[in-house]
Amino acid sequence: MDSDQGKLFIGGISWEIIEEKLKEYFENYDDVVQTVVMRDKTIGRPRGFGFDVFADPSILDRVLHDKHTIDARTV
Repeated sequence: MDSDQGKLFIGGISWEIIEEKLKEYFENYDDVVQTVVMRDKTIGRPRGFGFDVFADPSILDRVLHDKHTIDARTV
């Protein structure tokens, strides 16, 4: 992720989540060009947060205004 423009931090995600599910959820707002779930380097388990990068950075205001629940967790 070279630029922070259009980047959304997503905290509180499930430790079982995969990138595809996170991307699919946020693509309801706009085109997501990159999704990363941060993982523990030694065991590979998700660390409970990640990032999405939107093609259109102006969409972030709308995304941040809404509440989000993914896998029964408020993120």
